[in-house]
Amino acid sequence: MNTINNIKNSGYFTFPIGTLQVFVFTDGESVIENIQPMFAPNINPSDIENFLSQHFLSPDKLTLAGNVLAIKTADKTILIDAGCGQKLGPNSGKLVENLISAGIQPENITDIVLTHAHPDHIGGIVNADDSLAFPNAKIYLSKTEYDFWTAEIPDFSKGTQDAVADFEIQFAKHHLSLIDSDIEFYKDEAELFGFLKLENAPGHTPGHTVITISSAGEELVHIADTFQHIILVEHPEWGNQIDSDFEQAVKTRKEVLEKLASTKQLLFGDHLPFPGLGFIEKNENSYRFIPKAFYTL
Repeated sequence: MNTINNIKNSGYFTFPIGTLQVFVFTDGESVIENIQPMFAPNINPSDIENFLSQHFLSPDKLTLAGNVLAIKTADKTILIDAGCGQKLGPNSGKLVENLISAGIQPENITDIVLTHAHPDHIGGIVNADDSLAFPNAKIYLSKTEYDFWTAEIPDFSKGTQDAVADFEIQFAKHHLSLIDSDIEFYKDEAELFGFLKLENAPGHTPGHTVITISSAGEELVHIADTFQHIILVEHPEWGNQIDSDFEQAVKTRKEVLEKLASTKQLLFGDHLPFPGLGFIEKNENSYRFIPKAFYTL
């Protein structure tokens, strides 16, 4: 991979994958003031405090980046997920302004591939007045994911009683109804545009999808929300209350970590520290996130 990369401003970062031009945009950040029970709900608080201290992180909160990946080709400009939009607080919803700063107008987005339908991934598909934020984009979503959220009562019975499940359900139902006629459904192991391979990675949500971007012998694995913080890299079993199926999410997380460690593939995470790019290293029986080093001229 080309090691010369360009940081144009604090709002986005761009680099090549083969012949593709890839952008990472910041949509802002979210701060989890009460770590438990959202993260590691069944773990001794002292274990969490020790982990955070060892990693020079705040002992009483987690900060999650809001990263959004975009891909530009000669005839397409593709977003993978759409960020929070304008309904989830002042620290998020910055995607559109950063797209414009990179010379990409919202009307020039041709396609949006949604990894799943949580608020911080689909909120940005509409403006504050519910008009389409990207009016010319075709939208792709897992049929499994769509069916889950649009069911009369989505099944959270295998989760850990997510305190925000009702909000997530109403948010998804509302936003999916606004784009219903624009959605094209994809299935597990679908391929799009000749360079995206989509694989179901269930647990966080039933249709949660990992996407491998390939071009000219180079690859980048978009892990979506498989692990939203390094705490779940080193302790995948600690889990997340947001996961709709807690045990399945732990299983999927371990499988993805093992694959990334063995293949040494570059990964991108929506909530890892900006720009969310790095590698997974395995030490004996544990994993570690290694941020990718970048160099500029």
